[in-house]
Amino acid sequence: MIELTARKLLLDLVTARPHTRFSISALCRAGEIVGLSGPSIRMAATRLNEEGVLDRDGRGTYTPHPDRLRTYPHVEHWEDRHLSVVPWSGRWVAVENSATARTDRATLRHHERALHLLGFRAWRGALHVRPDNLRDGVDGLRRALGNTGMAPEAAVFGIDQLDPATDRELRRLWDTGELVARLDRTTDELTRSRDHLSALSAEEFARESLLLGSRAIATIVHDPLLPAELCDPEPHRRLVALTRSYQETAQTVWGRLLGLDEQD
Repeated sequence: MIELTARKLLLDLVTARPHTRFSISALCRAGEIVGLSGPSIRMAATRLNEEGVLDRDGRGTYTPHPDRLRTYPHVEHWEDRHLSVVPWSGRWVAVENSATARTDRATLRHHERALHLLGFRAWRGALHVRPDNLRDGVDGLRRALGNTGMAPEAAVFGIDQLDPATDRELRRLWDTGELVARLDRTTDELTRSRDHLSALSAEEFARESLLLGSRAIATIVHDPLLPAELCDPEPHRRLVALTRSYQETAQTVWGRLLGLDEQD
């Protein structure tokens, strides 16, 4: 499980409610609910302000700018990611990045994160590949990778006309059994949380929903969206539908606890 830090709490709040202005007292109240100290929340808010993710006015109120996070486009549209899947022709997309120096660790770290978020897997050490089954094809993936942190020197291109043995090798790069199991486990966790909501106080559900909702969205965002020929799409769709309704309930509870008013 990902550790809940003050920074992660604030990022979860501002990405979930990007049109809400947050007072520092509301942010500290959120920290109190999940067991984080006021000073740690204030420090995290200050650092996010320095990074441009939070803008502070003279009254101690913060306006979110989550679009300044490289990964925000993936999180922002988590509910609709599956709609970008198109029928698969059997073609593949590859990324090659031998031109970036191995000593450039920051660039390589951002590059690897971009590849992972877009569902690529390493193949034979030199390439990363994924099925070409997303809307806008190779050009769309090239843009998305570039916007997410792909190394500037990397090349993105299509692969087709593979021999059957190599094609089978590529299809085995993803552990689809584990992918489906992870989606199903998360669905089961949200179902149990929803079903015992009435037994929890508002603060208890807020704390639980923050952890489970964040985990569910992360599971959805990191699903590689493989074609139906490789992985059953229904577990992803079930989790999206459940997470959508779960998050609506959670946002209502959090908004009431923190006294938040949507600005638009």
